[in-house]
Amino acid sequence: MINIYGEQGWIDEVADVLRELKESGLGPDLCSYNTLIKAYGIGGMVEEAVGLVREMRVSGITPDKVTYTNLVTALRRNDEFLEAIKWSLWMKQMGI
Repeated sequence: MINIYGEQGWIDEVADVLRELKESGLGPDLCSYNTLIKAYGIGGMVEEAVGLVREMRVSGITPDKVTYTNLVTALRRNDEFLEAIKWSLWMKQMGI
């Protein structure tokens, strides 16, 4: 369900599912975070997308290639080209 919401850019619905996961003690997983980052990009909420990458790291979830690709795509989609280049270069340096 979270993937369907994310693909449509239904940010509120994705955020509700993530909130429910956190409240139930399960917590979001890598796929959930990746979906929300993509949804935030579709919805123009790039600061929130960047914040989620930070939240993942703090939570002990290692962002993967999909995470960073979704983030760079979100930045490009929302005309944050310099930030997209910065993240792309960082990915290259890290071998991602």
